[in-house]
Amino acid sequence: IHLKMKYYTKNGQVATINGDIAAARRFFEAATKNLNTVTTPKKKKAELPTPAVNSVGSSNPVDLDARLT
Repeated sequence: IHLKMKYYTKNGQVATINGDIAAARRFFEAATKNLNTVTTPKKKKAELPTPAVNSVGSSNPVDLDARLT
């Protein structure tokens, strides 16, 4: 898909969007509604899973060590 959209910025310059259909659609909708600004949604950072430690409850952890018995 070939896409190129030009629009005027606040300071009167011409800006061009190449190949970004979602951004071009947002700018076109804003232009048809006579909006002065268009906001681009920010991507949320993916939360990394916290490393977990599996533990076994024991009153004396030395009993679990085979090297000491």
